[in-house]
Amino acid sequence: METLWLVVLGTLTVGYFALSGFDYGTGLLLPFRRRDGALGRMTPFFLGNEVWLVAAIGVLFAAFPRLESELLSGAHSVFTLVLAGLVLFMAAVQLRLWWWLVFTGALMVSVGWGLFLVHLLDAPLPVALVMPVLFAVHGWVFQQRRWALFPVTAALCALPIPLAFGSIDVTGLMAHPDTLGLLAWVAVPVIPLVVVSQWSIVAISSR
Repeated sequence: METLWLVVLGTLTVGYFALSGFDYGTGLLLPFRRRDGALGRMTPFFLGNEVWLVAAIGVLFAAFPRLESELLSGAHSVFTLVLAGLVLFMAAVQLRLWWWLVFTGALMVSVGWGLFLVHLLDAPLPVALVMPVLFAVHGWVFQQRRWALFPVTAALCALPIPLAFGSIDVTGLMAHPDTLGLLAWVAVPVIPLVVVSQWSIVAISSR
């Protein structure tokens, strides 16, 4: 059961970074592109893509109640930056506010995830630039509709942070096996539906 929930959390995390990467990438590229067209291509996806993050957080709280403190330890300011960027980014896109607010929100989120990667790996600060660069490249591939490259850039965006989670020993940080078993009745039917629906939207849009 523990392995199942590790797979579920990993799948949701990978899905979030693979798909939301082009949202933030598009935001980072706005100073260099026709803004209405770029936002128009991105808008149908970005709310659905955030579902992956919400689901991953739900799994984290429910199945790994003690892992939260491990992740937040020493990284409260980083998560504050990510959350503030998410709120700004989503509000600016939905309300069609000034493009520079969309850019600022995307920059805050991408830099925040980069800093979180630094935190997980205990790496030098310049490593934080990895995530903004990967998101920008992924956004360019999405905007240019280079679908042959899309799986490559999606994987590059998706893997750094989930792989960095491997540095954390989750022994003793998971919920009671009985709780995990009950939660599985919800996760087993819902998670595949989320995965299939989101990737189907991307597949249809690539035609």
